[in-house]
Amino acid sequence: MTFNGKHPIEADSEAYERSPFAPASYQDQDDPDAWGEADISYLGTGRRPAPAFPLTVLGPWADWVEMKARGACAPPDYVAVALMACTGAAIANVRWPLAGATWSEPPILWCAEVGAPSSSKSPSMDAAFGLVRHAEDLMAADFDEVQTDFATRKQAAEARNEAWKADVKAAIKAGENPPPQPRDAAEPAAPIRPRIRVADVTAEKLGMLAAGLPRGLLLVRDELSGFIGGLDRYSTGGSDRAFAIEMYGGRSYVVDRVKNPEPVNIRHLSVGVLGGIQPERLSAIIEGPDDGLAARLLWCWPDASPDFRLARELHDDGPMQAAFARLTGLAMDADRFGNLEPKLLRLTREAEDILEAFAREMARRAHEATGLFAGTLGKARGHALRIATVIDHLWWCARQEAEPEEIGASAMRCAVELLQAYFIPMAERVYGDASIPTAERQAIYLARHLRRTGRTDFVARDLRREIGGPLREADQMNSACDGLVEANLIRPRFTRAGPTKGKAAKRYQVNPVVFARLS
Repeated sequence: MTFNGKHPIEADSEAYERSPFAPASYQDQDDPDAWGEADISYLGTGRRPAPAFPLTVLGPWADWVEMKARGACAPPDYVAVALMACTGAAIANVRWPLAGATWSEPPILWCAEVGAPSSSKSPSMDAAFGLVRHAEDLMAADFDEVQTDFATRKQAAEARNEAWKADVKAAIKAGENPPPQPRDAAEPAAPIRPRIRVADVTAEKLGMLAAGLPRGLLLVRDELSGFIGGLDRYSTGGSDRAFAIEMYGGRSYVVDRVKNPEPVNIRHLSVGVLGGIQPERLSAIIEGPDDGLAARLLWCWPDASPDFRLARELHDDGPMQAAFARLTGLAMDADRFGNLEPKLLRLTREAEDILEAFAREMARRAHEATGLFAGTLGKARGHALRIATVIDHLWWCARQEAEPEEIGASAMRCAVELLQAYFIPMAERVYGDASIPTAERQAIYLARHLRRTGRTDFVARDLRREIGGPLREADQMNSACDGLVEANLIRPRFTRAGPTKGKAAKRYQVNPVVFARLS
């Protein structure tokens, strides 16, 4: 919009109102009809509606999830998805599903919880982490004794090594062949405190932990976009990103260390991922290299609750803590050489039939889809296999039943339902939002703020300072205002303070339709 070749900011208010470029009337502020037709799509979120999480698939855990969600004043989705990620990590290399003759995957999950900073993602995840902390305490109950034993063995090995060195010197002095170093003279490997969760670690450190804690791990990050965006910050050749992708598959992996010539050999690299991400940072993940990393993620982005209620009920977490701890009591298998291996659980024939039918449907849809969504559909059959294993073990640990020896049809049906009704539609919601142009997303953000606060007019600079966030910079606010002017949701009425010449304040009036109830 221009006036005599200039943006209205360069014209005074009265001249602009007399120009043919001005809206019908500045006296009709409260009359929606005087504004003409407005594009009210900016008053929504610009994204698909959020599907509801089908809590019934969690069986005996459903009530616990709802209770913890109420306590966090959050949607139950955040608690449920965090619980599933923690469960998958607890049995990461302990139990693997086996479909058909050879198809097996670790049941770890990569889960991204999307929401604004005030959406209670962290308190929701903390509910699941409370279970993990209790289990980790039990796993490490005798770690003090383990450390004491290590210190003794280390000192004994040092003494033997010193004696061996003396024997070598004596043999050389006597012109004899030096004796070989005794096996018990080598320094023993330091024990690692048993745990499930890890946080801010380098790829090299994570590799060392994965080698020393063969049951598997869960990588937890408050902000996933920073983690994924920084995968190669301290490395070259994409090695950190390649390592991250390998964490998903449970295959053997070798980490070459910078300060030690001996590499770290990991029999099964299985690391789950759980973290939060703000909506405006989704592009950092989605617009990255097309290497399948984003397609591995299960997305969780429920609509935030506009209400707050203080939880006043007291609940005993003891029974559910004990239930979750049963997962960490499951023993790993071993091969004929004594190397720890996952125990394979076959799918029942009916469960295989359900998985096969679902996989065919996903393959058909993936063939017709494009981009990231095609990758998500391609990964869906693997997700079904993993989720069914997680669900089966969640049911088992809470029901105090005999240890599962197979993955049944009921768990597979629930896994398929969860993908079809929740995770796949949620991926469409996430990818759709990320595809909204930045300028349009900024305009939507401004329109929703105006609607929420009831402002009938505003000065762009003042409101920018008040809102901050995605509109903290002047060019971001200008872009948002331009978008809403074009949508006929606001109109400029630039004014100066006082009679002196100078740059006019960017004042805007707000169309009353912004505050009308949307159908």
